[in-house]
Amino acid sequence: MKSQKEKKLKFFIPAVFAILISLIVIFSIEGIIKVYKLKAAKSKLADNLIYLKKDNAKIRRQIYDLKHNKQYISELARQELGMIKRGEIVFKFFSADKSKNVTKRNKSNASP
Repeated sequence: MKSQKEKKLKFFIPAVFAILISLIVIFSIEGIIKVYKLKAAKSKLADNLIYLKKDNAKIRRQIYDLKHNKQYISELARQELGMIKRGEIVFKFFSADKSKNVTKRNKSNASP
């Protein structure tokens, strides 16, 4: 009988010791801090993913409009490149401060 108890005891003590060491490693202060940091990083990544999905959808809409919407292309050319439509007269007003120069467009029936 002693031999069976000794065999069980030889197996039981190292198993308990291994479980205790595992618990200490998992629940130590550094382990808890690491888990907290990983959760914070996961949250940041989730927020970034949401932002990137919205940005991606916006870019897809712009691509679609560039391929299919002539009015969008016209407005973009006017805003980004300073282009004008036929029959439009451009008035430029200059101020003493060059950063406040203003351009106004006026539609007229006159040909360009």
